[in-house]
Amino acid sequence: MTRLLLLASALLAVSTPPASAQGDRPTAVELGWLESFLMTGPERRASIESVSRGDREAFRRLFWMRRDPDPGTPGNETLDHFLARVRLADRTFSADGGYGGGDRARVFVLLGMPVQALPQPATEETVEGLLWAYPADPEGGLADTLEAHYLRDPDGSLWLENRAAVDAQLEPMRERLITRPEIGFDRGEDGRLVVPNLPAGGSERARRVLAELAGGQTAGGELQFRVTPAFFRVDDEATYVALLYETSPGQLAAGIDGQAAASVFAKTAVPPPDRVEAPGAGRYRGETAHTSILAADGPARFEASLVLPAGRHELLLGIVDEQADGFGALSQEIEVPAFPSAAPSFSSVVLYGETSTTEFRGEVPGRAFQFGRTHFRPRVEGVFRQQETLGAFYFFYPGERVDDGELPEIVAEYTLSREGRDTGFVRPEALPTSTRQAAANAEFRLDGFAPGRYELGIRIQYQGETYETTQPFTLIR
Repeated sequence: MTRLLLLASALLAVSTPPASAQGDRPTAVELGWLESFLMTGPERRASIESVSRGDREAFRRLFWMRRDPDPGTPGNETLDHFLARVRLADRTFSADGGYGGGDRARVFVLLGMPVQALPQPATEETVEGLLWAYPADPEGGLADTLEAHYLRDPDGSLWLENRAAVDAQLEPMRERLITRPEIGFDRGEDGRLVVPNLPAGGSERARRVLAELAGGQTAGGELQFRVTPAFFRVDDEATYVALLYETSPGQLAAGIDGQAAASVFAKTAVPPPDRVEAPGAGRYRGETAHTSILAADGPARFEASLVLPAGRHELLLGIVDEQADGFGALSQEIEVPAFPSAAPSFSSVVLYGETSTTEFRGEVPGRAFQFGRTHFRPRVEGVFRQQETLGAFYFFYPGERVDDGELPEIVAEYTLSREGRDTGFVRPEALPTSTRQAAANAEFRLDGFAPGRYELGIRIQYQGETYETTQPFTLIR
C-alpha cells in the first residue's frame, strides 16, 4: 500500500508538457485511444455510423474541433493536455496490456492518479484486485465520490469490474470538454459528414485552381496521383462515371489532429466531337469537386463522379492539399460506352465476403466497379471462408430501352457447382428493374459446402431467352 501511495504522489507531481512541446504529432493509435476515453455516448453512436459510412477521418476532425477552446491558435489545447496524459499513462501502466494499460488509463486520463490506491487481496470468492478512489468534484463534473474496482486476470492484467458505473460518472466530465457544441455531426445531401470550411462541393481554393488549369494548363503540380474510372448505373440521358483518386502515403500535409484534408476535382476539358446538343438537352454533370478528410500517414483515396453522355471525353483531373500549397493535375481520356448496348449483357460481377472481395471483368467496358462508395478492381479469382456469406453484385443491361410503366420481368437464378456438378441452388428471384438496367445483389451461406474450387453460375431469364455467366472462387476452412 505504501508503495502505491508513493507512486500516486510521484505521478501527481509530474509536470506533463503539451504534446506540441514534445516535438511530434499524435499517432493514429494515440488519437484512437484518446477518442475512446473522451467520447460521449452520442458521439460513440456517431462514430459507429461514420465507420459504416466510410468517413471516419471526417469524424475525427469534427471530434477535435468540438474540443478546441481557442480556434485562433495553431494548436488544440485540449488535445495537447490529454495527449500528454495518455502518454504518461502508457509509460506507467503498459504492463497491463493495451495502450496505456487499458482500463487504468481510461480513468487516469480524465481524473489523474487517485487520492487512494488500495490493494484488494484475493479471497475465497474474489480474485486479487485494486481499488482507486476519487473525492467528489462538482465544479469539475464529478458529482459524487468515484470508486474504480479493478480485478487481476490470470495473465496479471487489471480490468475495470464496474466499468459501466464508472463511465456513467465520467460522462458529465466528458461533456464539459466540448467547448464548441455548435459543431455537430451533420450529413449533407450526399450522406457524408459536413466539416466546417470544407464543403462537399469542393473548397474555394480547389475551384480557383480548377479555373486556372482550365485556362490552358492541363497537367502539373507536385502531387502525384492516379485516377481509375468506373462505369456504373445509367439513366435515360447519361452514364454515371465514378472516379477513384489514389496517391502514395505521406504526400498530403497533416493538421494538428494528424489528419489531412484535400479536395479533388474533375472537369470535361473538351466536349465529345460527335455530340449534337439539342435545346434543353445535356442535363449531365460535366464538372465535379469534393473535399475529404483522411489519415495523413496512409494513401489518399478519394471518390468523385461525373455524369457523361456516351463518347470520348478528355478529363481534367486534380487534387488540392487544403492545408498546404501543394496540388497536382493531369489530363486523361475516357471512352464512355453507349447504353443500352446492342445486345443484353452483364456488367462486372463483384463477389464479396467479410474478408475477401473479387471483381470479374464484365462485358461492359470499365477497369473498376463501384458498389455503394467502394471501388473494386478486377482480379483473377477470389478466396472465401466457410463461415462467410458469399455476396454477388452486378447489373444486367437488357439491350434496349424499357419504357416506364411496362417494365418486363427479369429473373435471376443461381447455381453453385463443383467439378461440373451442381451442389446448391437458390430460388429464382425477380430483379429490381429501371428503364436501362436491372440491379442484382444476392447472398449465399457457405457453411454447408466443403472446401474446394467452385463456380457461381448466374442465369438471367429475359423475354424467353437465357443469358449466363460464371464466376470461379475458392472455398477454404
